[in-house]
Amino acid sequence: MEEDHHIDIRTDPGDTTTFIRKVTENEGGVEVERTYLLSFNLSGNKDDDWADRLSCVFTMVLTGTFALHTAFLQFVLHRSPIDCWCPAEFTDAHVEYVQNYCWISYTYYVPPTEELSENDAIRRRHLVKYYPWIPVLLLLMALMFKLPNVIWRLASFSSGVNIGHLARLAADSQEMTWEQRQKSIENTSIYIERWIQLHRPYRKHIRNFLFGKRSGNYLPTLYIFIKCLYCANVIGQFFLLDAILGQNFFLSLGLTFFERPPSEINQLGLVEFPRVAMCDFKIRQLSNVQDWTVQCVLPYNMFYESFFFILWYWYCLVAIVTCGSLVLWSWRVVFPSNKLAFIEDLLKINADWGNREMKKKDLHFFVYNYLRQDGAFLLRIVQRNTSDVYASDLTTKLWERFVKTRQK
Repeated sequence: MEEDHHIDIRTDPGDTTTFIRKVTENEGGVEVERTYLLSFNLSGNKDDDWADRLSCVFTMVLTGTFALHTAFLQFVLHRSPIDCWCPAEFTDAHVEYVQNYCWISYTYYVPPTEELSENDAIRRRHLVKYYPWIPVLLLLMALMFKLPNVIWRLASFSSGVNIGHLARLAADSQEMTWEQRQKSIENTSIYIERWIQLHRPYRKHIRNFLFGKRSGNYLPTLYIFIKCLYCANVIGQFFLLDAILGQNFFLSLGLTFFERPPSEINQLGLVEFPRVAMCDFKIRQLSNVQDWTVQCVLPYNMFYESFFFILWYWYCLVAIVTCGSLVLWSWRVVFPSNKLAFIEDLLKINADWGNREMKKKDLHFFVYNYLRQDGAFLLRIVQRNTSDVYASDLTTKLWERFVKTRQK
């Protein structure tokens, strides 16, 4: 016997929502209290920016939800995805055969005002090829949005620094006391300094000066490549869906929807997502082969039309944001002056700029020789996922350690 106690919902500082369910179970006459936890985090791993999370978290969840919805209808509720109007002489076994056959074969749409043409190419010009595969297609689309993030985590972790862990430590420091926060910043600065020193090139090799892990450009170069993957993915999915759904309509679905004539938008839905379609099949009886054509209802197209209409506008938003983010990060990485200005702005919050000429000379060495591209990129990721204050305190600690090293 099991009795629910209560369910709590907690939101942690790191944007993690946890459902806590406490139940009392009776085991052999003894009541045992158990706690079940279900947690999820929609803020990502904090090793990227919000534009990346728009793809790898929110778009993946949206597309995955559509996939689960269609799979739930088919495999859990066992609702028939197709219903065909068969002749009266068909037995139940015949009807089941026809519906299974039409489910796995291509149906086609013929407008109600048109007669069925004897020309097979003409009457089958609006094929419905996608219908059985929509749950699998949506699931693959969701996984494709997650793939660049998986590549980023694996490749960035091989650089020797766990960016997400550093960003989470920074986020957790907001709940610490002043002494705990300062100690956390000190430990983080030591960790980053050791990582920077360990990944300096120890021998001359062209890979160490271009894009290798010791080149000082590994993380930003990798990140720009991941940004390109995000852009290629969202734009490529437009062409993928355009090819799979057929009729070459998905690329312009949202643009032409409101310009379509009423004959293409009626109570039976868009031409590309018909609610009613035709199905041709043959029945062999000894040496006699009979051709049959039945009319079938495709009830799931009512959902599919809404799903892909929403996805079209959502993908447009994701494509604009992702491409804009790629341009912005390329501008930050390519031009050295942006890196110098970023570090200087962080230091100005805390550092005492007395002898400005001397500090400028040291600043150039600090940015271009001490931190290099990798260190500056790491600080920028921390700043994007926490706050300017924490990033400034961390940069100041690194600056102080740099100054002590220079004085030795």
